[in-house]
Amino acid sequence: MKKSVDKKKSKKSINYKKEHLGISALTLAIAGFFVTIFNPFASLVMFVVSLAFSIVQQKKNPTKQGKIALILSAIGIILNIIFIILLVTVIANLLSQVAA
Repeated sequence: MKKSVDKKKSKKSINYKKEHLGISALTLAIAGFFVTIFNPFASLVMFVVSLAFSIVQQKKNPTKQGKIALILSAIGIILNIIFIILLVTVIANLLSQVAA
C-alpha cells in the first residue's frame, strides 16, 4: 500500500514540474497587461519573456496554460507596440506645441 501511494505522489509532482513554464508564462502575460499602463517598455519585456516561456512549454509538453499564454503574449506584444507608437506620437505633438 505504501508503495502505491508513493508512486501517485511522484506522478503528480512530475506533472506539476512539467507545467511550470506554462504557468509562469501565463502569469507574466496577465501581469504585462496591467503594467502596460504604467511602463509600456517593461511590459514589452514581460510579454517577450512570456512568449519565450510559452514556446518552450509548448515544445516540451503542450498544455492549456502554455497555449493561452502564447496567445495572450502575442496579442500583448502587438497591442503594446501600438500603445508605444501612440504614446511617442502624442509626446512628439506636445513637444512641437510647446516649442511653437
